[in-house]
Amino acid sequence: MIERRSALAAHPQMQHGNRIGSPWSGEAPVILAEQRQKSIMQVNAFATTVTEVRERLRASVGLALPEPNRYSGDGDTSIRNIGPGIWQIVEQHHASPSAGTLRQELRGAATVVDLTHARTAFRIQGPAARATLAKHCSLNLNLSDFPCGSATMTRFGAVSMALACIHEAPMFEVMVFRGYGEYILESLLQSASEYGLLISS
Repeated sequence: MIERRSALAAHPQMQHGNRIGSPWSGEAPVILAEQRQKSIMQVNAFATTVTEVRERLRASVGLALPEPNRYSGDGDTSIRNIGPGIWQIVEQHHASPSAGTLRQELRGAATVVDLTHARTAFRIQGPAARATLAKHCSLNLNLSDFPCGSATMTRFGAVSMALACIHEAPMFEVMVFRGYGEYILESLLQSASEYGLLISS
């Protein structure tokens, strides 16, 4: 497999343990990390094959398919329903079938695209994580409206992003086009500095 290269590794602020912005004691208000290990595949059903693809994809991946704007699975492998007939399979350890295998299994019913090298993924957590993201996203990110297990396509400012709430802590995962990675990072650094930001690995 081709080695995945980080779009952010050379950024001077992305050093583990770096503290940015307002000082704090105890728990860091915002903790930011790049998720470099993620494997991301996107499945798009055709308009007439959504039901068929749901059944075939469930059998291939071995996970119950989630309702719209939700995900199923865990931190190692999850499948996210981010739009009508659109699912993203996100995993750490490549346990699911490869993109090539899925293309064969879904031939004639859906397209399968490996986005692993085309996306930059961030993990944002801490007491002020919601407030930090809310500066750039118009969604209501309160736990009652965007609970753990939520996943959707939305916008970070003018940039498209896949957003998931992966823990009630709260903890969010943001995935954007790789070419926008530095822009998103700079925006998050500036937004979180008001509260205090810790860079993690």
